[in-house]
Amino acid sequence: MIDDLRQVTFFQDLPEHAIQELLPKLKHRHFKKNHTIIYEEDTNRDIFIIRSGFVKVYRIEEDKEFIFNFFFPGETVGEVEAIDPASARIASIEAMDNVQAWMLSGEDFMQLTERYPSILRRAYCQLVDNIRVLNRKICYLSFMDVRRKCANLLLDLSTNLGTEDSGYIQIQYKFPHHVLANMIGVTRESLSKTLKEFQDEGIIAVNQKTITIMNLKKMSDISESSYIEQKQRFWRRKDSTHHFNG
Repeated sequence: MIDDLRQVTFFQDLPEHAIQELLPKLKHRHFKKNHTIIYEEDTNRDIFIIRSGFVKVYRIEEDKEFIFNFFFPGETVGEVEAIDPASARIASIEAMDNVQAWMLSGEDFMQLTERYPSILRRAYCQLVDNIRVLNRKICYLSFMDVRRKCANLLLDLSTNLGTEDSGYIQIQYKFPHHVLANMIGVTRESLSKTLKEFQDEGIIAVNQKTITIMNLKKMSDISESSYIEQKQRFWRRKDSTHHFNG
C-alpha cells in the first residue's frame, strides 16, 4: 500500500513518515461504471485518489455534455475545491468503468499541504496542465472541421494512452462513440461517419471499440497541426504516471 501511495502524483515527494501518517486517513471507495462520484455544485471538499479504472470530468450545459478531461490510476480529483473552501464543485466526475479509489477529507488534505508544500506545487502543476488541455480543446471546437477535430483527438489519445507495436499505435482504453463526440463537440453520427472514413482510408483499424492508428503520418496530415509539438499533446507532465498497481 505504501508503494501504491508513492506512485500517486501528489505524494511522490513525501518522506516515509508522512506516508505512514497518511495511511489511516484514507478511506477505501468502490464505484461502479457510470456512477457519479462528484456532482457539479456540491459543497463537500473530499478528494479522491484513483487506484484502478478511470473517470471523466464534465459539465452539462443545455442538455449537452462537455468533457474536460480524464483521470487515471495514480491521479487525484477534487483537490481544487479542497484548496478553495469557498468554491462549490466546478464539474461532475463519473466513473468510466469500475473504479477503486481512496477518499481523503479536504481538511486532512489541507493539513498535509501545510506541512508539505510539495503537494501544492504538484497540484498547481496539474492545474496548469488542465488549463493547457482546455486551451487546445477550445481551438479544436472553434476553428476545426469534423475531420480535423477527430484526427487531433485520436492523436491526443494515442500520445497519452497509446502503445506502439510494429509501427502501429493502439489506444489502450475503449471509449464509446458518444464520449469521443462529446470530447470535441460534434454529434455521435458525425464522429461515427468520420471514423468509418478513416477506416476505409486505412488510417485506423477498429476492433471491439479498440482503435489502432495504422498510418500516423496521414493522421498528422489530416490534423493540419504540425505546429503542435508532441510534448504539447500530453495531458500530464512526464513525471506523472498512468501505471498504477493499486
